[in-house]
Order: sequence, then C-alpha cells, then structure tokens
Amino acid sequence: MTTIAPPAHGPGRVRSADELRALAEEAAVRFADATADEVLAWAAETFGSHLVVACSMAADTVVPHLTARHLPGVDVLFLQTGYHFPETIGTRDALAHAVDVRIVEALPALTVAEQDAEYGPRLHERDPQSCCAMRKVEPINRELASYEAWVTGVRREDNALRAGTGIVEWDAAHQMVKINPVAAWSTDEVMAYAATHGVPVNLLLDEGYPSIGCAPCTRPVAPGEDPRSGRWAGFAKTECGLHTDQQDEGTPVTAIQTAPPPARTLSHLQALESESIHIFREIVSELERPVLLFSGGKDSIVMLHLAAKAFWPAPVPFPVLHVDTGHNFPEVIAYRDATVERLKLRLVVAKVQDYIDDGRLLERADGTRNPLQTQPLLDAIAEGRFDAVFGGGRRDEEKARAKERVVSLRDEFGAWDPRNQRPELWNLYNPRHRPGEHVRVFPLSNWTELDVWRYIAAEDIPLPSLYYAHERDVFRRDGMWLAVGDVSRPRDGERVERRLVRYRTVGDMSCTGAVESDARTVEDVIQEVALTRITERGATRADDRLTEAAMEDRKKEGYF
Repeated sequence: MTTIAPPAHGPGRVRSADELRALAEEAAVRFADATADEVLAWAAETFGSHLVVACSMAADTVVPHLTARHLPGVDVLFLQTGYHFPETIGTRDALAHAVDVRIVEALPALTVAEQDAEYGPRLHERDPQSCCAMRKVEPINRELASYEAWVTGVRREDNALRAGTGIVEWDAAHQMVKINPVAAWSTDEVMAYAATHGVPVNLLLDEGYPSIGCAPCTRPVAPGEDPRSGRWAGFAKTECGLHTDQQDEGTPVTAIQTAPPPARTLSHLQALESESIHIFREIVSELERPVLLFSGGKDSIVMLHLAAKAFWPAPVPFPVLHVDTGHNFPEVIAYRDATVERLKLRLVVAKVQDYIDDGRLLERADGTRNPLQTQPLLDAIAEGRFDAVFGGGRRDEEKARAKERVVSLRDEFGAWDPRNQRPELWNLYNPRHRPGEHVRVFPLSNWTELDVWRYIAAEDIPLPSLYYAHERDVFRRDGMWLAVGDVSRPRDGERVERRLVRYRTVGDMSCTGAVESDARTVEDVIQEVALTRITERGATRADDRLTEAAMEDRKKEGYF
C-alpha cells in the first residue's frame, strides 16, 4: 500500500541545528531553576510562531494555558491516534474553547481501518511498539520537524526515566529545543493550577487514570502503583517513544504477566457523589430554568461543589439564590460573595428587610427572621420563572425532611402536600409540572451530616470559619448558646460568657445556637459528629422549636 503522509502545520525552521543546540545549552544553565513563567516568557520571545506545545489532554492542559499567557494563539499539537477515550476528545474541545490556542492535530499516515487491513486488527495487542511508531512517533516527528522548539508537560515525578528531566534540554532525536516548564511540579501543584485558573482537565484523572493514552492500552492503576503502570499493561513498556532517545525503537516489546486491573468499585462517598451529580444532570437536561439555593452553609457549599463537578469544565449552568434575612453571620456573607466571585456565578438575592421596609412583612415579636423567608423565596422563584429549585436538605436532619422525595412538587402557591408525592423507583425522577408550579430538588437527600463532613475532608472544601472551634461571646437561652451581636442581645438575667464554640448549622444569628467544642480541624469535627446522637437542627435551631411540627408547617407554606 502506498501512503502519503499529511503535511505538517508548522512554519518551518529558520535556524540551523547548531544554532538551536547553542540556544538549548545556554538556556539549560540559565533556566535550571526557573519558574514556568520565566522560561515560557523566554521561549515565546525567542521562538514566536516557531514554538509548539505538545499536549495529551490529561492534566498537561495546564501547559498550553501557561504558554498562551506569553504567546496567545500558540499551536498545540494533539496526536490524533484514532484510539482516544471520549473524555480525551472532550478535554481537547474544552481546551480550545477555554484557552487562546490553536489545536493542531498530528495524523498518522494510515487510518485505523487502513492499518487493520495491512497489519491485521488490534496491532496494539500484538506489537504495541510498532503501533506506537506508526500512530504516534512518525506523526509527531513529521510535525516537530516544522518547528524549532517544543513545550511538553513531562514531569520528574512521572517515573524513573523522567526523574532527570531539565527545564530546557537539547532534543537530539528531533534536533530542536525542548522545554519542560512544569518538570519540577507535583501532581497537586498541577491540579491546583488547573482549579485556580479554570483549565479543563481530563475527567478520567478522577477515575484512577493518572496517565492517559489510547483507550485500548490504558487502564486505571491501584493506589501506590507507578502512575504510568497503567500504560501498555502486560508489556515491558512504559513509554511510546516521544520522550526517549528512540535508539531502542526497534527493540521488540515482550509480554509480561501482570495482575488484573483493580476492580473499579465505588466507595460509599463516591456512590453518594455519583447519585447527586446524576440528579443535577437529570434536572438540568429536563427543565429550563433551574436555580440553586446558596446560603453559605455547609450543605449548600457541598451542593454547589457537586454542581461544579457535574458540569466541569463548563461553568455552573444556573444562578444561585440567597434569601437574605439581614441577620446573617458576617463570616457566611463574606464566604458567599467570595465563592460567587471565584466561580463566576450569577447571584440573586431576595432580602427580607425590603419586605419589612415596605410593609409586606412584619417583624416577629421574638426577633427571629428565619420564619419570614417564605414569601421572599416564593416571589424570587416567580420573578425568575425558576422551574426547579435545588436545596441542600437531608433526610437525617428532621422528620419533615425525611418524608420528602428527592424531586418534590410544589403547587402554584409554592405549597407542599406530603400526601401527594410521586414514587421514585430505580432512581427515576419525575420533574413534570403544570404552568405556575415548580419542583424542589434535594441532591443531598440520602447524605448524613457525617457523610457531608467526610466529603468535605475528602474534597478539601473550605468552609466559613465559624464551623470550627473559636472563642466567641455567647449567652444561654433555651438550652442553646446564642452569639452576642446587633440582632442577638441577651435579655435580663442572661449572662454573657466567653466560650470555645463552633456551629453545626448556620441560620440567623438570632436563632442559631453554637455548641461547645474544641474541634478546630475537619478531622476533629468528624470525630465529634460520629459520636453525637442528636441532629444539628434539633440541637441548635430555635426556629425548629416553635411547635412540634414547625418545619413541616413551613414546608407546606412554601419554605424549604
């Protein structure tokens, strides 16, 4: 079979190999301990359009982002082998949308079908070295020959073969300058950069794939295994040839006996996360105008974190709504505003104070405002024409919440009828409703307080500081420690004391009690919650103690 290789995309070389080698050797010394930005600024200025970035669309997507900061529109070389995971293709497309780069696909001379016809099906199972040579090494050699320098995501911690990687190197195999700006970075540093700058990364990284290549030749790895041990499992091969001297390219690769890939069973927290993400995606796909209630409390924080994961790398596709009583803890409002800014969310605020000012609501004799949230909430839903409202309620919190479905129908007045609930069999949810009605959706229904805290620990989710032990002026009322503040003042006979406390749940300052605690870390809180035998609402919320059925009465009226 006669084949014609696709043309290369680069502008061609201007400098000679000797000139490029001299540049590489000088830069290797100059940038031996340089930051990624320092070496990439030099590379952009020195090579311009003759610089290309190679990217496998795993976690190395941070490298195109770093480079584009100094060279907008830089070429990003992607090896289109024809065997990629769908998640890899999705990451490629997301990167092109999120970062100012030009994706250049390096194509093999043969299509998969043509290769199968000439060499037999599944060559990768019989001779992965030859398969990689045709589908990876030859295409990238052809492309790199049209540039003077390339930027890679190679890191020293990848494996022993890469432990000596320099920031700048002379690539003898390709006769060009090779730049490895993140060679000294750890995996944690790479992922932190991606999260901070909104860089899309491959979703398979969270599925046990620390190194991602072609789908037939990549498996997940067990904890503690070499990150590249999942590549070409069963063969004495961990490199495709792109980052080696290629002198042993013709050496046959022998099959070796390996243990079967680890079973991909979900942990308890992973199963809860998967269920919640499924709920978010189902509702967003079926309804038109969802909104998420976000108070800055721990449950709404976890819920928003799950929503962000559900639609990553796209932004959260709906606004967040806060019913502001005016009696909030300052720490919570500060956290709310910082989170909205960090995630670039649209925040809708319904203020109870506005209703009091114009006479639509009256202050309560007891001074609490949590029970006054219902009307502002319903009006905000109507004004926004929201047809689905995500809330952070959990069934373990309170008996009225225990009886409500994941997807809960509310009538045209926002009211809930506990006798008129739809069945939810096999995780099938029915959000259909008539005009004027809407549904409330509770993705955390099956979580417990302990689950929430363990997930916060596992995902390293920051919380407002009042969830951890701190000293605060408090006074005792109805068996609870209430904070001293402008809206929460002690009555006659109630003595102010300085106590070490924390909050298990967050509502109004006027009705939310603290608990005495020395739990200053997430791990401390988990131990404390594991030993408690009373829910956080039962222990610390005065608004739930107004009557025996206070929560259910408010839910029937339209409250969460």
